[in-house]
Formats: sequence, structure tokens, C-alpha cells
Amino acid sequence: MESINWDAITAITEILGVVAVVVSLLYLGFQVKQNTRQLRQDNLRETVRGTLDTNWYFHRDEKAFEVFGKGVEGFDTLEPQEKAHFHSIIVDLSFYLEVIRHMEMAGLIDRSALETNRRFLGGILITRGGREWLRFAQDTRPMPGPALDYLQKLVDEEGTEMRPITDLQPWFSRTRSDRQ
Repeated sequence: MESINWDAITAITEILGVVAVVVSLLYLGFQVKQNTRQLRQDNLRETVRGTLDTNWYFHRDEKAFEVFGKGVEGFDTLEPQEKAHFHSIIVDLSFYLEVIRHMEMAGLIDRSALETNRRFLGGILITRGGREWLRFAQDTRPMPGPALDYLQKLVDEEGTEMRPITDLQPWFSRTRSDRQ
């Protein structure tokens, strides 16, 4: 009767164990990649929905539309209640951009979603009213300092390359003949 070679069996078992661990890790990596892809798609969908909901509000609500148009023309010339209304719209958009910015930095959302929201909010902030609001916000600090600093940097460093919201969405321009 031949003796069993326990060393060979142990070696084969160890090799099979290593192969099983490698296969498990590859499968886990594949699952993580799929989950990350799905999370990014879900986040993009939610970002688009949030942007559309925000736009829906001040495009479809007659009072918000009027206040927004007057606000980009001049924040300082608004009546107090109009200032509060315009301020709340811009603060909402600013916080939303901040959330999207952090999601993009964490790799949870595509950069194009960030760029779309930056272009839109930047287009507001580079108007006369947007710049007046930003000065007001820098003084009153309605949001965290780093978020306000980011908005200021957006206007200072990229503002010359941005188009004002009144060009991107001409229906907000109060000086065009089609609005009179």
C-alpha cells in the first residue's frame, strides 16, 4: 500500500485556496466597478432632476421669473422682499453647485454635470446683479466660507470666458426689445 503524499496534497490545497482568493477578489473588483458605475448614473440622473426642478421653479413661477430677471439686472435696486426672493434662489443654486462639486471630487458624478451647473450659476454671477449679490453674500456669509470663495474664484478666474445668463437664456434680459 502506497503512502499518501500529504505534502503534495497540502501544496495543491494551498494553490487552490490562492486561486479561489484571486477569483473572489477579481469578482469583488468587478462588482465594485459595476456598483460605482450605477451610482454615478443614479447621481447624474438626480443632478439633472435637481437642475430641472430648480429651473422649473423660476422659469414657470411668474413672480420668481420676474424677480430673477430684475435680480440679474441689479440686486441692489430690488425691493427688500424681491432681494430676499432673489437671494434664496441664488443661495439654493449655490448650495446645489457645492454639493455637485463635492460629488465630482469624490468621483460620484461625471464632470459634465459639474460643468453644466458651473456654467449656469457662473452665467448668473457675472451679471451686474449677480456680482452685487456676491458682494452682499461675501459680507453676510449665508453659506460656508469655502463655498463663497469658490463662487468668487469662479467669477474672478473664469468670468471673462463665461456668457451671462441673459445671453444663455435671453428671456431673462430686461433690456431686449422682445421683453418690452
